[in-house]
Amino acid sequence: DFVDCGVNTGIFARAIVNYIDFQKLDKKYFLLDTFAGMDPRFSSEYELSRNKKLGYGQNKNLLRQVKKTFAKYRVEIIKGSIPESLSRVKTKNVCFLSIDLNCVKPEIYALNYFWPKISRGGIIILDDYGYPGCHDQKKAHDAFAKSRNVEILSLPTGQGMIIKQ
Repeated sequence: DFVDCGVNTGIFARAIVNYIDFQKLDKKYFLLDTFAGMDPRFSSEYELSRNKKLGYGQNKNLLRQVKKTFAKYRVEIIKGSIPESLSRVKTKNVCFLSIDLNCVKPEIYALNYFWPKISRGGIIILDDYGYPGCHDQKKAHDAFAKSRNVEILSLPTGQGMIIKQ
């Protein structure tokens, strides 16, 4: 199955759905988000401030927009904060995981939670891996990768990618 942690409007997941012709696969796409911005319980002051400047959490209709965007697809939309919502993802195997939570703690919770479920050859995209201002995320992602004896490929988009061997 596919998992997207940090959906916002759903633009990245929608691009994936279109690119791979998702409807032809016998898989489900789990979309996780608060749909209301970052949860201060799991965010630093710096992260909250940075994301406020970027305008995240200000669109009050995100959940409705995502439901409309994915109405005809095999998706399960899960509203809630990570780590609390992770157990609601009912799958044993994940072949694609996108992490774009703009926040260190929930991203590491998600990586640790899903790592045993990632299939051999499965792909993890770390959206903020190489972006300026996201140094704490990069540090945490690198520590996670080192603890699992894997490498993160730094992409020219600013993202990081892990392929589980």
